[in-house]
Amino acid sequence: MKSKQELQIEAVTAIINGELLLGEAMVKYNVRDKRTILAWIKKIMPLLKKSNPEADVSWDTSLKRTSEKSEPSHQDLIRENALLKKLIDLQDKVSELEKTNTQLIRHRNLLIEKVFALELRMQIQQKDTQ
Repeated sequence: MKSKQELQIEAVTAIINGELLLGEAMVKYNVRDKRTILAWIKKIMPLLKKSNPEADVSWDTSLKRTSEKSEPSHQDLIRENALLKKLIDLQDKVSELEKTNTQLIRHRNLLIEKVFALELRMQIQQKDTQ
């Protein structure tokens, strides 16, 4: 019997290679929610990239070769999987940008507080000198 991670890797590999649609993978691996499969893809993709870095580079060329040989429905499957991969990458980037944005907002608020405190000090000093 395969471990949980082995099943996840198998499912993600099948989806990425265009062997299964998300719905088909959900049925085959007894997954009830599409978000679970998406989480697996998000989790497993970095592992697949590390174990086979040239596969990521050749994704577009293999996509073209596969789509030229296949039927239109298979082309749709490959496009869907390629778009899914891009979506996951974009979700990762959005998450990173949200973290950066949160840090920038904190820094901005801190600077606003400092400017406000300095303005108050200046007003107090001006009143004292008058």
